[in-house]
Formats: sequence, C-alpha cells, structure tokens
Amino acid sequence: MHITSLVEGQVNFKSLEKYIYNEVCQQACTILSDVLKNLDLMLMAKRDKKQYRAKGIKHTCLKTIMGPVEYERRIYEYQTKDGLKAFRYLLDEYLNMDTVGHMSANLVEKVIESALNVPYRKAAENVSELTGQSISHMAAWNLVQVLGEKMAKREDHQIELNQHGKLKGEKETKVLFEEADGLWISMQRKDRPKNSRSKKRELKLAVTYEGWSRRSGKAEAYEVINKCASAGFTDSKKFKQIRDARTAAVYDVDGIELKIINGDGARWIKEGIDEEGIHFQLDPFHKSQAVVRNVTDKKAVVELVRMLNGEKAEESLRYVKKLQEKEGIDIKAAEKLEKLYNYLAMNRDGIVPYYLREGLKMPVAPVGMTYRHLGTMEHNVCDILAQRMKHNKTSWTVSGADHIAKILAEKASGSLYTMINAVLYGVIPDEKFEEIVETVILTAAQVNRQPKKSNIYPVHKGSTPFEGSAVTAGRKAIRNMLQNRCASDFIYR
Repeated sequence: MHITSLVEGQVNFKSLEKYIYNEVCQQACTILSDVLKNLDLMLMAKRDKKQYRAKGIKHTCLKTIMGPVEYERRIYEYQTKDGLKAFRYLLDEYLNMDTVGHMSANLVEKVIESALNVPYRKAAENVSELTGQSISHMAAWNLVQVLGEKMAKREDHQIELNQHGKLKGEKETKVLFEEADGLWISMQRKDRPKNSRSKKRELKLAVTYEGWSRRSGKAEAYEVINKCASAGFTDSKKFKQIRDARTAAVYDVDGIELKIINGDGARWIKEGIDEEGIHFQLDPFHKSQAVVRNVTDKKAVVELVRMLNGEKAEESLRYVKKLQEKEGIDIKAAEKLEKLYNYLAMNRDGIVPYYLREGLKMPVAPVGMTYRHLGTMEHNVCDILAQRMKHNKTSWTVSGADHIAKILAEKASGSLYTMINAVLYGVIPDEKFEEIVETVILTAAQVNRQPKKSNIYPVHKGSTPFEGSAVTAGRKAIRNMLQNRCASDFIYR
C-alpha cells in the first residue's frame, strides 16, 4: 500500500494508522535481526575457541509480536564429558531462547492470553490483527497444549517432591481455607463416559486462600487474600495430591493449625478430611439448593434452611423425617425427602458452619484480615472455568480440557506469566541487557575491527528508511518519526 495523497481523501485515519504501524513493525524486525546477528558475532569472538568449534551458520525465522524476524546464528561443536561430539547454539543459550514453534515469549503470552477468553479460532484472529504476525487457530491450540502438558509434568514433579518432604514454602499462615467444586462440561465422542447416556464429565476445581480483606472503595465488599487455584481431570486421590503439593510449594505447612474445607459433599472433595487439623463444612449454597429442590412446602423450606445454617444439625434431620411422616404426602414428595435426608446424613459432620462449632477455636486473624462465612465457590467456578469452557457450544477432549483448565487456574491465581516463563522460557538477567545495549553503541572505529583480532565485533550500519526512494507523504511521516529514535521506543505495548 502506498499513500499518494492526503488531500483528496483517499486515506482515512484508520488506514493511515495501520499503514504506519505495519511499517514500524517491519523496521523493528530489521533492527531486532541486526541485534541478534551482532550478538552472535560477539559470542563467537568471546567463546573458548579450544572448547567450541564453529561449524557454520544456520538461517532461522522467529515469530514475534512485530512480525517474522529472519536471522542467522552459528552452531558450535564441542565434546561432552563422555568424549562424544555434541552441538549447541550459543546465541540461543545466551538469550534463553527456548521457543515454542519458533515463537517469541511475548507472542506466546499474547496468544495464550487471548485463547483463555475466546475460542481458538477467534483468538488467532485477534492476535493476527493486533500484531505484525499471522497466527492460525491450530497454532493457538498447539500452544495451549504444550503449556498445559508442561504444567501437568510440573505438578507431577511437585507431588514427588512433596511426598519426599522436599517441598517447603516460605509463607506462613495459621488458617487456610479451601473450597472445591466441579464443572460438568460436554465431551467429544471418544472421551464421553462409557456405559452412560451422559455426554459430560466433571472437571475439578479447588481454591485456597488465607482470609478476607475489605475491598477498597466499597464499605461492605470483601475479597479473598492470596487466592490459589488448582484444576484438572483426575481421580480424587491424585487431585488431593495436587492440592497438597500446591499448598506446600507456597506455605510452611507445619505452621498451618487449621484447614477449613468447604464443598458440596462429593467424595473427591472430602478426600483426606480425617487428617488432623482439617475440618469439612457443607457448602451453604448446596445445602439451601438441596432443600429447595426436595421440599415443596415453602414454610418448611424456610424453617429447614434456618436450622441448617445454625447449630441444629440433628434437629434438621429429625425435621426432614417428620416431613416424611406427614399425612397426605404423595410418593414422589416422599422420595424427594428421602433423597434430602440421605444427602444430609452423609454430610452430618459438615452441616454446622465452622464458626459455630463447639471446640473449634479460631486463631486471631492478622491485622487487615478477617474470617468470614464460606461460600465463594460458585462464582469461582463461573469466573475461572465456566465462562470459557461451558455454554458456548464447545466440546472437549480430556487432555484438551485438562490443559486449558490448568492454565485458567494459574491465571486466576495471578501467576500465569510467571508460570509461562518458568516452564517455557528462562529469564534474561539484567547484566545481559547491558551487554546487548553495548553492542548497539559501538564507536565507528570499533565497528570495523575483525572478531579474530579483537573481542569487539562489527555491526551493520543502517540508513534512514526509504533512503534513495521516492518520498510520499506517508514515507516522509515515517522517516520523521524514526529519525533519532531509539529502538526501545518502538516496543509493543
């Protein structure tokens, strides 16, 4: 596209904005390519020549948020401790460039962030529109699978460390709250439950936090402190191990005096509640829901809910029996009351709210924190999983749902980008950034020195964009914009 006239109205602001953005992205790709090439020359000059023998140059293309960056890097031959020949790229190791599908870390973050909010195809379209790189929906899907699989392996490693007592968190708390619930999602045909008409499977979700604090600006609003979520498709025993390992990685578990678990009474939620210091509470929402669904008398509903939310666990069970024995009750209503009684009886120990139980003494909450009633799980299920994985005509494989659920849980915990860097990339130290800057500010005399005779490497000398070309209004604007500008000014934000 060439802008030939701004007076005749052949271009509007939208097209001008896109044109300039694309041109700047192309210039940024050129700058990045030159910097990578110069860094490779620097590493060649600084290497231990006795240990690393240059074996040629390999051309590659890196997908970035600015667009594709083509550059060349040297491959080196060296001997392992066993005396075997091996090869390595010093540039990749220097910058920790463990790319996924030759994508930069910034581009990976943008793709994954978009894929957590919208379907893969829409996520690819959004990223392609907002960056200088074209991404397919399969590329977005593949990224999520790679990250999810590595997160699953990381969980397995943490479980192993925790079982051997090698996982020691530093954060201290005397009380830890945990809420758990499941989300039933539609499965693709091959992964649907066998010997069942149901097309759904339950995806498990657990959230831990230390307590509540007042939300700024709202007198009666509260938010949980240090929320940490875990999710996935697995059996109850494995999911308990995941939850415990996640807790041990963050907290000093020896200092946790009480752990309050809130849930709907499912077996996988109650796994391990017989351990010392752990107390189970039946979720208030599910208690009320069970009553409303199975009791037809509205006055009885109000009375029974009042009992269940107080200290009258046994009285509530007797009240249900009394409703069953009431004269004139039909068979269907009696069956519903029997179902309600069995549900409450199976969770008898969790009926009374934790703060009303005799013998359960809560430690004093730290300054700025309070202990409140439990019952945040329904909106957590909605916010963390349901908005992306349910009610949008999608169906899942077990592995696909497991992977994206783990990433969504990490996002809810506020550690998504830390996790991406931990399992996919390394972090470039500050001193390496200083060396990169030095490669750009060499003097003219240093530029022409040969690497073999000096540790200083030559760099490319660039000219102003469109030098020697026909200057249109658009090109003139770009040249003025790029004149005397630092490359760091063009970072995508």
